[in-house]
Amino acid sequence: MLWRHRQVLSTAVFALDGLLVAGSWLGAYWLRFVALDLPTPLGVPPLEFHLWFGAVLTPVSLLVLRSFHLYRSARTARLSQELIALVQGVVIVTAIAGLASFAGRGELSRGMLLVFAALAAGSLCLSRVVIRGGLRALRSRGHNLRHALVVGTGELAERLLEKIRQHRDYGLVVEGVVASDPAMVGSVLGGVPVIASISDLSRQVEESGAEMVYIALPRSEYHAEREALERLADSTAAVCLVPDLAWAFTLNAGVEDFDGLPVVRVTETPGQGWNAVNKRAFDLVFSALGLVVLSPVLLLIAIWVRLDSPGPALYAQERMGMNGRRFRMLKFRTMRLDAESQGPGWTTAGDPRRTHSGVVLRRTSLDELPQLWNVLLGDMSLVGPRPERPLYVEQFRARIPRYMLRHHVKAGLTGWAQVNGLRGDTPLDERIRYDLYYIRHWSLGFDLRILFMTFSRVFRDASAH
Repeated sequence: MLWRHRQVLSTAVFALDGLLVAGSWLGAYWLRFVALDLPTPLGVPPLEFHLWFGAVLTPVSLLVLRSFHLYRSARTARLSQELIALVQGVVIVTAIAGLASFAGRGELSRGMLLVFAALAAGSLCLSRVVIRGGLRALRSRGHNLRHALVVGTGELAERLLEKIRQHRDYGLVVEGVVASDPAMVGSVLGGVPVIASISDLSRQVEESGAEMVYIALPRSEYHAEREALERLADSTAAVCLVPDLAWAFTLNAGVEDFDGLPVVRVTETPGQGWNAVNKRAFDLVFSALGLVVLSPVLLLIAIWVRLDSPGPALYAQERMGMNGRRFRMLKFRTMRLDAESQGPGWTTAGDPRRTHSGVVLRRTSLDELPQLWNVLLGDMSLVGPRPERPLYVEQFRARIPRYMLRHHVKAGLTGWAQVNGLRGDTPLDERIRYDLYYIRHWSLGFDLRILFMTFSRVFRDASAH
């Protein structure tokens, strides 16, 4: 069986990567100085020097790629994550080559380095796609399979079995389920028979030939989990522990190393590191551009509001944003000055407190345009959960579970809930569900999608009043 030779496969991939890196280096030299016939003011550099440099760069590249854990058995890892790691590794290698050239006599062409980066990233990524495709084809024919047992009969174990069924290309074959309750033996869970109890786990591993054991027990069965781990202590099978996080809402969950102690992060703000830099740069560019381009429109609306009813054109209201921080959110005034004399309240259809201009501005959402200034200042983002007044936040968090999780990101001028018709006086639990979905699946591409949907839907949304 091919699974017995996975170390050979990893070594072969390692060697292939070395060949691809070396080939990309030589290919970059040939393209830059021979094939493309580009100008060479300083003449064509000697091939011997580049051969020597490539001989050093290739093992350095393999060490860099190895640091990304690219040569471990990763049949359940996402291909996209592996491709991103490969590109990151190539960028680091190219930077190292550039620094080495700068520290020396600058004999490496910058153009050649760019060509090398493109060739190396492209060839390495293509090789992974081909390898994954080949392994998938083998597994569909019954080769390169790994046999497994699943310990647990609850919802967590059912979800794991469903994942294995959905991803047959992973090549996992579940030989049976092991139950913590002996009375479950003989039943069926997710189409897989329950073949033994935990007390018989060691013997079942040997008899079934299982190479992997997934322990998927609820937190309430921690005694059974400990017993299973003890019985597998001298087993040759790889043991994987599936944590039960059903009791907690996971928001960008992950595992971190706390000085050698593994810690599971249940919730974390997704806007960390480069994500935060990218999103902030996106907000800065497009909010500034929007304010410049729309300045004539903003001026005309401000004049209209002032002429339509007594009072200022802009209205600043305290809202709660990221991490619970309060800020003053700007809007064009759409209500009479005495609109909240009887206390705050949601705007309803046909609300008599609205001004004539306010009816149009609210219907078209043009009253929200001044919030581009809030985005520019950093109080808000172009896309995110809509901010609420602190008074409402205190009410909502007391009766709606997980409500405060929406404050893990910046509030937005528009959001996933809003483009799906959930604005104003609409079911709050539905809005929260959409907000949390956005936070879990955030990307710049998702932001762009929401912005396009905003232009096509929000301005003609019947729920805006």
